[in-house]
Amino acid sequence: MLTNCLALKSHQYITAILPVFVLVMSFSACQEQHSGAVKRTDSDSTSITVNLDDNSKISVFDIFSKISVIPLETDSNSVIEQISRVIPYDDRFYILDRKQSAVVIFDNDGNFMKKIRKIGVGPGEYSLLYDFNINPFTKELELLNPRGELLSYTIDGEFIKSQRIPMRNASKFIPITEDTIIFYTEYEQEKLHYYSRSQDKVIKKEFSFPETILNTPLISLNSSPFSQNGNHTTFFQGFTNDIYDIDTSGLRFRFRWDFGEHNLDYRDLPEGKDPMYYMALLRNGNMASCFYSYQENQSIIMTRFIFDKQWVSLIYDKADKKSTIVKRFTEDIVLPPFPVLSEEGILGYADPMEAHLLVNESVVDEPSRSVIANLKPEDNPILIRYYFKDQR
Repeated sequence: MLTNCLALKSHQYITAILPVFVLVMSFSACQEQHSGAVKRTDSDSTSITVNLDDNSKISVFDIFSKISVIPLETDSNSVIEQISRVIPYDDRFYILDRKQSAVVIFDNDGNFMKKIRKIGVGPGEYSLLYDFNINPFTKELELLNPRGELLSYTIDGEFIKSQRIPMRNASKFIPITEDTIIFYTEYEQEKLHYYSRSQDKVIKKEFSFPETILNTPLISLNSSPFSQNGNHTTFFQGFTNDIYDIDTSGLRFRFRWDFGEHNLDYRDLPEGKDPMYYMALLRNGNMASCFYSYQENQSIIMTRFIFDKQWVSLIYDKADKKSTIVKRFTEDIVLPPFPVLSEEGILGYADPMEAHLLVNESVVDEPSRSVIANLKPEDNPILIRYYFKDQR
């Protein structure tokens, strides 16, 4: 069995961890160009060294100058069951709710604008939604139906067209050129499928899971494995601290996080052990594992993973080559699990009854205090803007 590395109790913010097992479907033979697993060699020496034993106390104001809260309008049309992804774009927030198979659009103040939820088999309709993007080349909103369809809408949510794609069970995707889209597939041996719009076919496949971890609880895909910074696209996986660049030519090793004695190298794992053996490796808390998200801008890199039996956020400053480890701020709050990184700061979100894990009245700006004080369980999630203290 393939295994999701960790599932968080209730929502992503709780630090308790549990294994979740998912079944692997049979692998099918392919005729496109294949690359298999990306091989890492000892000559791949580029690394970023991080000291995870640094327990320095950090205030949220050591990093951020201001935190503000944006309540999302709540009514029968705009209700969100669970946020799966947020994309801020053109003074709007586009929010994927996978539970409803919907994309909900709000303006910059959190006022409801439109909901795309068209379940069915007609034009502009779909059975499920797993992912979405705003295509940087066409400026269109693209929605992924994992049953082999990509649907295009205007940024105002008006249907344009649908396109069948020659793959099923794709769960994530990212456009890297006007013609090429890379899809991540859950249940095929080679995970990355390079699809050409003009040729209407998959032109390349690569990246197989290493055999040493196929039957272990080290495989995790809890967020998109892709991250874009301008025209630069990065690929990462939950089971490894290796980071890759990706473009139309394929994957290229870029760097690895080096945690010293806390590295968990899948290449050194014994094969054929009981799954509980591998779970014990994670639960002992001594190894960095289960990389959950990766974001990058011109100045910093942010990633999130498990260490010391809790979620850890890592902020790496490219200029001074220094890392900041955030487990819990002195204000008794944590960073959001899926930060959307920009040059100005980060954007996070929280359900109303879990907002206290990320913000409290002592850290937010004056207008946001009343928002927090008046949150009700039936309210939509809140968005949280964190503004960097220094220009990064």
